[in-house]
Amino acid sequence: MKFFAYYLPQFHTIPENDGWWGKGFTEWTNVKKATPLFPGHKQPLFPGELGYYSLEDPDTLKLQASLAKSYGVDGFVFYHYWFGNGKTLLERPLQDFLKNTNVDIQFAMCWANESWKGTWHGAGNRMLQEQLYPGKEDYIAHFEYLLPFFKDPRCLKIDGKSVFQVYVPESIPDLEVFVKTFDDQAKLAGLSGIYWIAVKTRANWSGLNSNFNGYVNSNLSNINQYHRKSGSGIFLRYFFNNPIVRNVLKWPKTIYYHTVRACLEDFKDQYLIDFFPLAIPNWDNTPRTKKNGTVYLNATPEAFEKHLKTCVIQASKLSSDRQIVFVKSWNEWAEGNVLEPTKKHGRDYLEVIKKIKNE
Repeated sequence: MKFFAYYLPQFHTIPENDGWWGKGFTEWTNVKKATPLFPGHKQPLFPGELGYYSLEDPDTLKLQASLAKSYGVDGFVFYHYWFGNGKTLLERPLQDFLKNTNVDIQFAMCWANESWKGTWHGAGNRMLQEQLYPGKEDYIAHFEYLLPFFKDPRCLKIDGKSVFQVYVPESIPDLEVFVKTFDDQAKLAGLSGIYWIAVKTRANWSGLNSNFNGYVNSNLSNINQYHRKSGSGIFLRYFFNNPIVRNVLKWPKTIYYHTVRACLEDFKDQYLIDFFPLAIPNWDNTPRTKKNGTVYLNATPEAFEKHLKTCVIQASKLSSDRQIVFVKSWNEWAEGNVLEPTKKHGRDYLEVIKKIKNE
């Protein structure tokens, strides 16, 4: 069984963020400014032993990888940004990783193909960087950019193929052209092929028809129906999460962790393509979006352990090279979604993974 955690590279300065949000902006900026928004709300979230690190120092990622592996995290899924016409952002840590073969951890790339808007940081729908799809020539350029990652021996392989995740494949207007272009270029480059994994899709999306090989559990889009499975969930949804009540109280949306578990663990008996369970340890994105955010209540290492065990059982139904649980995330600090050590819990979330890995 393998555990792969999503990895956010937005912990270094870039000119674009300096221009949009002020000089020196990184993910830590909003983390440090966070405040409690309701009774019992635990903000700000303080990092543990790694501190407010910077990915401008290549040794940071090496330290993270060493810590992750020592607790049973087999690899990172790096968010990668390609906006079309060769425009990339936050690429520096990944390029440093590629050059530094001493960072001994497996990885996969995930194309986070969404436009950047001000909603990321509480500034409404202001368009910052639009996601474009210029067509085949740009897809070839995109593949060439990724080819060194696909060829890297640390790249996760399934059926001998380099794993590549696409965050929202449905957003690609000519998805068939995109997939075929990458597959053709992979053959020309001497690769065995691309193993395609979708991340965020609608329930009726057919990955099989789109030539995808698998997908990560995306059932969270249907979470509202799972509130009904408990009295506390019903109360939250129809009272505290009522838009009128939230507007008056200026509170974020709150969801009990057991409701999240019910949603993410509602597995089908069969899937048309490979299904990879998604485990989420915690969530609180109010540092980014304030009262428009969402907070998971009662998300603890103990609850995460039960959740992760259920995901492991589901993943074990696949063949050995597909037995992977994807964990969201390693370090999305402004979304309160981390495995990294925190001041409150220390290494407790990592201890959960280590315990389950050794069982």
